[in-house]
Amino acid sequence: MREVILNNLVTIMISIACIIYIAYLVIKHRWTKLREIAYKLIRQAETTITGTKKGQERFEQVISQLYIIIPPWLRFFITKSFLEEKLQEWFELIKDSLDDGKINNSTQPPKPPDTILK
Repeated sequence: MREVILNNLVTIMISIACIIYIAYLVIKHRWTKLREIAYKLIRQAETTITGTKKGQERFEQVISQLYIIIPPWLRFFITKSFLEEKLQEWFELIKDSLDDGKINNSTQPPKPPDTILK
Protein backbone atom coordinates (compact mmCIF):
# COMPACT_ATOMS: atom_id res chain seq x y z
CA MET A 1 0.00 0.00 0.00
CA ARG A 2 2.77 2.40 0.94
CA GLU A 3 4.53 1.68 -2.33
CA VAL A 4 1.40 2.52 -4.34
CA ILE A 5 1.04 5.83 -2.50
CA LEU A 6 4.69 6.72 -3.03
CA ASN A 7 4.53 5.83 -6.73
CA ASN A 8 1.43 7.97 -7.23
CA LEU A 9 2.28 10.77 -4.82
CA VAL A 10 2.24 13.49 -7.49
CA THR A 11 -1.14 12.34 -8.81
CA ILE A 12 -2.58 12.19 -5.30
CA MET A 13 -1.30 15.68 -4.46
CA ILE A 14 -2.70 17.13 -7.69
CA SER A 15 -6.05 15.46 -7.03
CA ILE A 16 -6.21 16.85 -3.48
CA ALA A 17 -5.28 20.33 -4.74
CA CYS A 18 -8.02 20.17 -7.39
CA ILE A 19 -10.63 19.09 -4.83
CA ILE A 20 -9.63 21.93 -2.49
CA TYR A 21 -9.74 24.43 -5.37
CA ILE A 22 -13.19 23.24 -6.49
CA ALA A 23 -14.47 23.51 -2.89
CA TYR A 24 -13.03 27.04 -2.70
CA LEU A 25 -14.79 28.06 -5.92
CA VAL A 26 -18.11 26.62 -4.76
CA ILE A 27 -17.94 28.44 -1.43
CA LYS A 28 -16.81 31.68 -3.08
CA HIS A 29 -19.64 31.50 -5.60
CA ARG A 30 -22.13 30.85 -2.80
CA TRP A 31 -20.70 33.74 -0.80
CA THR A 32 -21.11 36.12 -3.76
CA LYS A 33 -24.70 34.97 -4.26
CA LEU A 34 -25.34 35.34 -0.54
CA ARG A 35 -24.06 38.94 -0.62
CA GLU A 36 -26.32 39.75 -3.59
CA ILE A 37 -29.32 38.30 -1.76
CA ALA A 38 -28.36 40.29 1.35
CA TYR A 39 -28.39 43.52 -0.67
CA LYS A 40 -31.89 42.73 -1.91
CA LEU A 41 -33.08 41.86 1.59
CA ILE A 42 -31.64 45.10 2.98
CA ARG A 43 -33.56 47.12 0.38
CA GLN A 44 -36.70 45.13 1.13
CA ALA A 45 -36.33 45.68 4.89
CA GLU A 46 -35.84 49.41 4.34
CA THR A 47 -39.14 49.66 2.48
CA THR A 48 -41.23 47.32 4.65
CA ILE A 49 -40.07 48.44 8.10
CA THR A 50 -40.47 52.19 8.36
CA GLY A 51 -39.56 54.50 11.19
CA THR A 52 -36.46 56.26 12.42
CA LYS A 53 -35.59 53.90 15.31
CA LYS A 54 -36.13 50.59 13.48
CA GLY A 55 -32.54 49.84 12.42
CA GLN A 56 -32.07 46.88 14.76
CA GLU A 57 -35.42 45.43 13.71
CA ARG A 58 -34.42 45.67 10.05
CA PHE A 59 -31.07 44.07 10.81
CA GLU A 60 -32.69 41.15 12.65
CA GLN A 61 -35.16 40.60 9.80
CA VAL A 62 -32.38 40.47 7.21
CA ILE A 63 -30.23 38.15 9.36
CA SER A 64 -33.07 35.71 9.99
CA GLN A 65 -34.07 35.58 6.31
CA LEU A 66 -30.47 35.29 5.16
CA TYR A 67 -29.67 32.48 7.58
CA ILE A 68 -32.68 30.50 6.35
CA ILE A 69 -31.47 30.86 2.76
CA ILE A 70 -28.02 29.43 3.53
CA PRO A 71 -27.82 25.75 2.58
CA PRO A 72 -27.56 23.46 5.62
CA TRP A 73 -24.11 22.20 4.64
CA LEU A 74 -22.82 25.78 4.51
CA ARG A 75 -24.33 26.62 7.93
CA PHE A 76 -21.79 24.24 9.38
CA PHE A 77 -19.04 26.70 8.36
CA ILE A 78 -20.93 29.99 8.79
CA THR A 79 -22.18 30.82 12.27
CA LYS A 80 -24.93 33.32 12.84
CA SER A 81 -22.56 35.72 14.63
CA PHE A 82 -20.12 35.58 11.71
CA LEU A 83 -23.00 36.26 9.33
CA GLU A 84 -23.99 39.27 11.44
CA GLU A 85 -20.46 40.66 11.15
CA LYS A 86 -20.43 40.15 7.37
CA LEU A 87 -23.86 41.74 7.00
CA GLN A 88 -22.70 44.80 8.93
CA GLU A 89 -19.61 44.96 6.69
CA TRP A 90 -21.75 44.71 3.55
CA PHE A 91 -24.07 47.41 4.89
CA GLU A 92 -21.10 49.72 5.47
CA LEU A 93 -19.98 49.11 1.87
CA ILE A 94 -23.47 50.01 0.66
CA LYS A 95 -23.45 53.25 2.67
CA ASP A 96 -19.96 54.06 1.41
CA SER A 97 -20.89 53.57 -2.23
CA LEU A 98 -24.10 55.60 -1.88
CA ASP A 99 -22.44 58.79 -0.59
CA ASP A 100 -20.31 59.54 -3.66
CA GLY A 101 -20.66 56.49 -5.90
CA LYS A 102 -17.29 55.08 -4.89
CA ILE A 103 -16.08 52.65 -2.27
CA ASN A 104 -13.44 54.81 -0.65
CA ASN A 105 -14.14 54.58 3.12
CA SER A 106 -15.98 57.88 3.22
CA THR A 107 -19.58 57.94 4.33
CA GLN A 108 -19.97 61.69 4.22
CA PRO A 109 -22.28 63.24 1.66
CA PRO A 110 -20.61 65.17 -1.16
CA LYS A 111 -20.19 68.90 -0.68
CA PRO A 112 -22.69 71.22 -2.34
CA PRO A 113 -21.49 72.60 -5.71
CA ASP A 114 -21.07 76.18 -4.46
CA THR A 115 -18.55 75.18 -1.76
CA ILE A 116 -16.41 73.10 -4.13
CA LEU A 117 -15.23 76.20 -6.03
CA LYS A 118 -14.17 78.10 -2.92
